[in-house]
Amino acid sequence: MGSTFYVSADREHAGPWTFTGEQVKDCVRRHWPNATVSAAFENFLEIHLEAVPGEWAELSFNLRHGAFSFEDREPHSAPLTVLHTVLRELAPTVPVVWWIDYDADLQPLDLAGSLAAFIDSFPA
Repeated sequence: MGSTFYVSADREHAGPWTFTGEQVKDCVRRHWPNATVSAAFENFLEIHLEAVPGEWAELSFNLRHGAFSFEDREPHSAPLTVLHTVLRELAPTVPVVWWIDYDADLQPLDLAGSLAAFIDSFPA
């Protein structure tokens, strides 16, 4: 506990994502109308929403570095639901990687499958 997970485009193989913070904000609000998405503050968007009934997701999107982050808190399925939805809509063909703050060992995440498969593939 106390760690942070990061998710970004696999820059080594695909370069950075090309979507903007406004596109992220619009996508989140389209899928979760009651979501709170902050205005950009110090190059971050803060996202807070109820991903499914009773499961809250809190994520940040770093506008400068093009990476999402979320705290290592159960259930991981809540922020992963948001990531799967946003990335499938805004960058469905871009390879995705994740890492944890204390170990920058990039691990792939597969967006091609279902939401359940995406959540199950996250080994944390």
